[in-house]
Amino acid sequence: MTSFCLCIPRFPLSRSVSRLQNSPQQASHNSYRSSSTSPASISTSTSTTRIGQQPLPIGLQLKSCLDKWYIIDQVLSERRAAGRTWCVYSATHEGKQFILKDIIPGDFDYIISLQKHVEHSSHVRTAVDSIPERHILVFPYLEKGLLHVDISALSSVAKKAIIRDALTGLADLHDKHIIHTDIKPTNIMVNSFHQDNGDLGWCNVQITDLESAVILPPKAKGLTDRLSGNHFWRSPEAWARGIQNTPLDIYSFAIVAIFAWTGRMVFYSDEANRASPEEQAHLILRRHLSFFASEMEDFEGFIAYHGGDGNPFVGRLKDLLYTFSEEEPRLPFGRWQQVDPGFRDLICKMTCMDPLRRIAARQALEHPWFVED
Repeated sequence: MTSFCLCIPRFPLSRSVSRLQNSPQQASHNSYRSSSTSPASISTSTSTTRIGQQPLPIGLQLKSCLDKWYIIDQVLSERRAAGRTWCVYSATHEGKQFILKDIIPGDFDYIISLQKHVEHSSHVRTAVDSIPERHILVFPYLEKGLLHVDISALSSVAKKAIIRDALTGLADLHDKHIIHTDIKPTNIMVNSFHQDNGDLGWCNVQITDLESAVILPPKAKGLTDRLSGNHFWRSPEAWARGIQNTPLDIYSFAIVAIFAWTGRMVFYSDEANRASPEEQAHLILRRHLSFFASEMEDFEGFIAYHGGDGNPFVGRLKDLLYTFSEEEPRLPFGRWQQVDPGFRDLICKMTCMDPLRRIAARQALEHPWFVED
């Protein structure tokens, strides 16, 4: 892989404490041109545009640090935060598609440094180029996120291959002590292809969006006091804002795997989606307890992990446990007869309430379910 022209520090940089607080900066006068101009004809009027005040215009050409010109052809997403617009674009270079993403200036070098640890993984998408003057990273194009794949149309072989390849990407991250922190179906992307029999197949399964990922020293306990991830895929310790390490990703990945295998988002409901944040948390956490708090020893381990009964979050979960009854019992995933036993066993090992009891990504890849017919 061609290396970046940025000067990367030998050790990972510290992530910016106050994200999204950087002021827009002036662009370089040599980093872009109109698509209708020749390389020697640079648009000086565009070059004085303040970064982030609006999406880049369609047709604009941006020059990268590898001396490549990327032509913006679509704004895929945009959001306003910290007084500017943050965008994701599709772009082309010599007829090939790429993805361009705005990056928080204070995190730019850190993210490049982090991604270099896994740039050789075939199941983690990392940047292949950059436009430093605009704090833009360039990524290979992938067709769609797992959330938008028609799971019902996939064979069991195809679904298992997607889960295995994505889990391999997660193992590659964890091998380098990188926590993704935001595992969800939209951050697992694939490309489609037509098989010899005409059926649609999926390839190039990759974990994407490492902008929230963190490198932890091998002996570090983990991240603390943060609500990591998306609420419908979040682990119990993230809900508790407790100590979060690689088991955080394992739990979230298991919930994604259930979706990939069954098509069901187990924590999602229309009621939760419409609820206030407090009520939403109540509804989702109740499902955590219903599906995955199946052993008392495991739940006691969760309590100990979070400092005991004095932790208000522990008290909150205990109160939720009392809402179950004979008329409205819990529904442990390990007893879901509509799911094959091997998959149930794998998921139960990945979704222990106590993070210290969960299997690691490499261990999960060795589970017998992956070699079953």
